[in-house]
Order: sequence, then C-alpha cells, then structure tokens
Amino acid sequence: MGYARPVIDDQACLAQDDPNRLSVLPQGVAERRGLLVYKLANELFVRMTPHFEELGIDGRDYALLAVLSNDAPGSQAELARLCSLLPAQLVPVLDALEQGGLVERRRDDRDRRRMIVRITDEGRARLAQADAAARTIEDELLGPLDDEAVARLGAGFRDALGAPAPAV
Repeated sequence: MGYARPVIDDQACLAQDDPNRLSVLPQGVAERRGLLVYKLANELFVRMTPHFEELGIDGRDYALLAVLSNDAPGSQAELARLCSLLPAQLVPVLDALEQGGLVERRRDDRDRRRMIVRITDEGRARLAQADAAARTIEDELLGPLDDEAVARLGAGFRDALGAPAPAV
C-alpha cells in the first residue's frame, strides 16, 4: 500500500515580484492551524537549506549541534531521545559530524558502555553561522509581525510542545 503524497509541496512559496514574501495562502490552509504551522515550517526548511548546504550541514545536524550546545546530554542515547531520533538514526549523523570535526565522542569514564558526545569549538562556530542564517530567514518570514507578536508566537510554540521558556 502506498502513501498519499503531501498536500503541500516542498517548493519555496515565494511570490514572483518579492523574494521575501510568501505567495497567496490558499483558504484551505489559512483556515487550519496545523497546516499553517506546517507551511511555515516548510518555508523555513526550503529557505534554510541552501544556507546550510554552504555550511556543510542540514536541518538535523543543526538541531543536534543546538542540543549539544545547550543541553549537554549525558550519553549518546540521551542525545537521541532529546532529538526524537532512534539510536540507529543518530549514529550515521554523528559519524558525519565527527568526521567534519563538529562533534567528538568518547567513552564515559564511569560506564564504559556509554558514549558521551560533545560539540567541538568548530561545531560551535558552525552552529553560530547556522544561527545567523536562521535568524535572517526568520526575520524575513516573520517581518510583518512586531516583536511582541514574535515573542508570543515563540512562547505559544514552546507551550504547545511542553517546553520551558528559555533562560535569558
């Protein structure tokens, strides 16, 4: 049995006359919050991909570097859990990041069965570059919103996902 094709394609939704503006929003999407979130996330993905490719990473790498930078998971298994990945999905991603010098793995001194993954200085530098690109794209997409609306949007997403507010 095959899977249905996605309703929303993966092409950038840019209007022809303004490269920073989304195309017309179909009413069928505009009336459904879930599809609005999906469309915005898809637009972020499409616009970030070329920037990330220049940095030699992808969205999954970006998420892993961000988690390693902020959360310092105690094991490779915990990193997989924090990134919503199966350990078997995590290993090839870590292999590539390690080969690129962005992360390092070592055995836990207290439990030799556990691997601890840490972000390297080069990984932090690459993460900072990816953050800068992401901020630029977020500013383009969220430009019509004022700072308060953007803050409420972020708080709403964190609330919906059950995440605490970031430390300031």
